[in-house]
Amino acid sequence: MKLRFQSNSIRLRLKRSEVEQFARTGRVEEKIVFGEGAADIFHYVLETSASVTSPQSRLRENGVLIQIPPHIVARWASGNEVGIEGIQPVGKEENLRVLIEKDFACLDGTEEENVDTFPHPLAGTKC
Repeated sequence: MKLRFQSNSIRLRLKRSEVEQFARTGRVEEKIVFGEGAADIFHYVLETSASVTSPQSRLRENGVLIQIPPHIVARWASGNEVGIEGIQPVGKEENLRVLIEKDFACLDGTEEENVDTFPHPLAGTKC
């Protein structure tokens, strides 16, 4: 699972097996280890939750948790939709954009880089 922060947005990209796991178990988790202690591990977790009505992100000690309603996950995982997007109010005039996307193969990537990705919709076409 890839994680990207940019301009008050958070985006996760999931490979095929991660989408399947997420649909099956309701959870996918990754971590980044910065050191040897428990406080040196950053976790990012994607899970389903019936307590949310749209994608929501929460900052937690040592990481971030993104929750999505189960019915949205089921439709996305089994269909052709590329992504799930949510806009989360975080202040008077501030929003956090939350994106969860299927990870497509890079058109100019190597086979190794494209392992377990979704077929790119433009593969085989000419510009």
